[in-house]
Amino acid sequence: MSLVLITAAAYLIIHPLEKKIKAVEGAARRIGGGDLSARAAVYGRDEVSQLAYSFNSMAEHIQRLIDSQRELTRAVSHELRTPVARIRFGMEMLADTDDYDDRFSQLALLDNDIDELNKLIDEILTYAKLEQGIPILNFERVDLAELLQQVAKETEALRGKVKISVRLPPEGTIAEAERRYLHRVLQNLAGNATRYANSEICLSAGIYDSCAYISVEDDGEGIAEKDRERVFQPFTRLDDSRTRASGGYGLGLSIVSRIAFWFGGNMKVEQSPTLGGAKFMMTWPIKQKNRSKLKLNDVS
Repeated sequence: MSLVLITAAAYLIIHPLEKKIKAVEGAARRIGGGDLSARAAVYGRDEVSQLAYSFNSMAEHIQRLIDSQRELTRAVSHELRTPVARIRFGMEMLADTDDYDDRFSQLALLDNDIDELNKLIDEILTYAKLEQGIPILNFERVDLAELLQQVAKETEALRGKVKISVRLPPEGTIAEAERRYLHRVLQNLAGNATRYANSEICLSAGIYDSCAYISVEDDGEGIAEKDRERVFQPFTRLDDSRTRASGGYGLGLSIVSRIAFWFGGNMKVEQSPTLGGAKFMMTWPIKQKNRSKLKLNDVS
């Protein structure tokens, strides 16, 4: 009787675990066969269930990376065609003329196209690095007021007729961040705002609860509510005033969104309550505990 009871108890314990292991094994086989949507349907809180949850999380991450890679490849091939076609046309024009002034003009246009191509490649590489790998982030204490003043000064050269105002946080407002990437976020948002503003943009930063934020507002036409999620997708250009004619490649907002992700924060856009246009805001935790080298499960 003791042997029967022990055997029955062992069966009751082992059989559910065996079913879960088979579920994980089946999902792994399906993914190996190319079905990236396969997941292990398990439940509970035992060790095998935790393994299955980790497996599903890994599978979702792999699927997202592969989908992103495919989308990036399609978009890049499309985006590269325009400057390459202009360079080819310019070379043909250069070969067909003997006039010195025409040659000089064509060379200037070719130089602009090559510069545009270099900028596009830089944006693509930056986005790919943030999207497909786990960057090593060296968090440090950043003075938000100092950063605002620096970016405002840098944006002055790009502003044209746009007025740049800054709402400084209280002196000594500090947050932990990777300064290089935080500067990139604020710089991208400010440059983006100057292209779409009518006459004014406003930079601000601060702290509330346990989060820090940076914000850029403009007095342009803003972004329709239905497009506010889509605008952070790579190579997205909306059909209103924010078009290709305004410049850019549709990667800037994708880059800042990924930086916010790796900071453990988020990026959102809404209507500016003061200027009436778009208001982009990034928030992230003030304290980045043990996040000098981020792990995937810390932010997924």
